[in-house]
Amino acid sequence: MIEFLLSPWELPFIHRAFAVAGGGGAGLACGVVGVYVVLRGMAFIGDAVAHSAFPGVALAYALEGNLLLGGATPASPPAVLIAFVSQNRRLKEDTVIGVFFAFAFGLGIVLASTRDSWTTDLSSFLFGQVLAVGPEVVWTVRPSGPSSARSCCSRARNSSP
Repeated sequence: MIEFLLSPWELPFIHRAFAVAGGGGAGLACGVVGVYVVLRGMAFIGDAVAHSAFPGVALAYALEGNLLLGGATPASPPAVLIAFVSQNRRLKEDTVIGVFFAFAFGLGIVLASTRDSWTTDLSSFLFGQVLAVGPEVVWTVRPSGPSSARSCCSRARNSSP
């Protein structure tokens, strides 16, 4: 029984996955940034911006372009539009975010359905694959945890009343 539980730890990709997910990299960064975002009342904006990247990724995939550039390009205009539209005092910010969230995700689904073949390339790009990371990714992600924590703590300290 114990061999069954310990045998996955013999595989090197399991070591890399846990180094990225919990070893001071993504685990620390997501924990600290997540608390900061929730306390500032901005949790829903992260979802909206993330889902607004989906139409760009689907369009880049359909046109066989660069998926990273396709996802990064359409992610920032909705954040600016949400801030602009939410300045209207009649609409709450959560309402505006929800409209952009649903529109962007629906547009992404429509664009993704234009291709006949939905391969694992696009789904692994969208959802990630922590077991497929290489050693270079571990060394890239590992410093992001402490630096994100430091940045959030200094920003929270500077914005306190």
